[in-house]
Amino acid sequence: MKNNDILKNFALRAKNKLLGKDTKNSINVKVKTISFKDDAFKEKVEYLMDRENEIFNPMHFLMDDKLLKTLDSEQKERYLLETIDKYLRFKNEITMERSC
Repeated sequence: MKNNDILKNFALRAKNKLLGKDTKNSINVKVKTISFKDDAFKEKVEYLMDRENEIFNPMHFLMDDKLLKTLDSEQKERYLLETIDKYLRFKNEITMERSC
């Protein structure tokens, strides 16, 4: 499944949950929390910021494809949301560093 398809699926599931149309039982799944002290990830974010017009799918660039293939749909959703949160934190941090 392509990353765009995964994102569309997550958006559709979120919409259905908000509308009360969620047919699946909620399952608690434990996923390792992404550390916000990650120099390699920060370097990727800096690279994205410097070349924002060259990279068309930044989330695909930031996410680990091997890890993504091993996760079920709930874990994929959580991994995507944590990656987005981590990206935004690093982007804000880098923007503040560059403005000083």
